Amino acid sequence: MSAKTSNKEKILSIAAGGVVLALAFVLSKITIFEMPMGGSITPASTLPIVVYGMAFGPVWSFIVAIVYAVLQLIDGLRWFVSPFQMFLDYGLGYAALGIVGFAAQKISDRIKTSNPLLRFRNAGLVRAFVFTVIAYVVRWLASVASGVIFYSEYAADAGYDNALVYSMAYNGSFLAVDLAICIVALAVLYLVLPSKKADLKD
Repeated sequence: MSAKTSNKEKILSIAAGGVVLALAFVLSKITIFEMPMGGSITPASTLPIVVYGMAFGPVWSFIVAIVYAVLQLIDGLRWFVSPFQMFLDYGLGYAALGIVGFAAQKISDRIKTSNPLLRFRNAGLVRAFVFTVIAYVVRWLASVASGVIFYSEYAADAGYDNALVYSMAYNGSFLAVDLAICIVALAVLYLVLPSKKADLKD
């Protein structure tokens, strides 16, 4: 990659990153359903981060995901129990979205297309599904750990004898729905974007 191409890619990555961060954060504030002790279902608020990751690869994907995690952490201070709890629920939980960057094409293939949305489509829908699910599983595991460590006393009140089972069920209940919404949105976006033949005109 030439220096000129590298600079152009960096500028595009930063500009697109700012756009998706703003869009994802706004969507995260639109709550379809909120759990009583943290956790909510949103209208595909993680979709912009996922698409960005597939367009720009793992390095930029983790950078943007970590910034998004910081924004969510600041916004979620009302649920503060301890620094480690915030790290699990917000830091690690949202930074895990950076994993989707591994679904992107090789950089030599990505830079042939300047449109980030077309880069996402070129990477493929199956890859989008697989790595999005992986990212959500990691987020779920982080939240489950947080639940076991910091919220185990609520298990009995919810009718559970085991704090681990309670945390798995509690966090899975909203994350599964949020993931499903994101998967559907990914499929719709993929289908409405031009085919690879049309990409050649980019």
